[in-house]
Amino acid sequence: MILFNNEKKIRNIYLRIAGSLKHPQPGVHIINSHYVTVNEVDLVNDHRIFEVYLKSLSKFATFISPQEATKRINENDIPKNKVLIAFTFDDGFEECYSIIAPLLEKYNCRGAFFINSNYVESDENYQREFNKRVAISTKKPMSWNQVIDLHKRGHVIGSHNLDHTNFAELKPKEIEFQLKRNKEILEAKLNYDNEYFAWTYGQMLHFPKAVLDITEKYHKYIFSGTNYKRYFSYNGRVLNRRHQEAFWPFSHVKYFVSTKKR
Repeated sequence: MILFNNEKKIRNIYLRIAGSLKHPQPGVHIINSHYVTVNEVDLVNDHRIFEVYLKSLSKFATFISPQEATKRINENDIPKNKVLIAFTFDDGFEECYSIIAPLLEKYNCRGAFFINSNYVESDENYQREFNKRVAISTKKPMSWNQVIDLHKRGHVIGSHNLDHTNFAELKPKEIEFQLKRNKEILEAKLNYDNEYFAWTYGQMLHFPKAVLDITEKYHKYIFSGTNYKRYFSYNGRVLNRRHQEAFWPFSHVKYFVSTKKR
């Protein structure tokens, strides 16, 4: 534990120093976030934190939709003199509706929200177990009315599997059920064709190639949460995102958008 804490401190010092010296690189950056802070929602403070985050990014970047980011990357339409940022959010916490989406709209932007359908409007017991899986304790999910309203307002609603399970731990039939059923519920609720998917936990070890083969039966666009120095993984079959949260030191955020992507 002491070694881990020391490594974390060294990493934070490095990111703070390096981030303050680096300059954002032109290209398309897809950011993967979850919430404004890890704590219980504070509408006033969290609103301020997320707006400061967007304002800071807007000084050097243009915000684009996930659809435009996906199109540009797939068509190799990467700008040589602009920093373009698209926002995505996993898990479907209520603050996505009450804080995040309104502020994205204030900056004339729309995001993508990857939803676990069984979490929406779930009971307290289910929420408690779900929150254990995502290593938080105080968050609440959106309601279906909120998810539907985000969709109507132009945000992307994507799939994140039914229960936020780890695909690497499931059998093929369980994987297929988690994918197929979540897609069915979202499409029935929103009356749309659900093409976007981001796998839970985000790392390659959570998404073996055999799982990718199954996922491609149900979704056109598949997103990781890792390998951000490259636009693609799995030979062009997966789009990579960079995980960062609004409450992180901005020098850390700046460091990650200062990476020249391949």
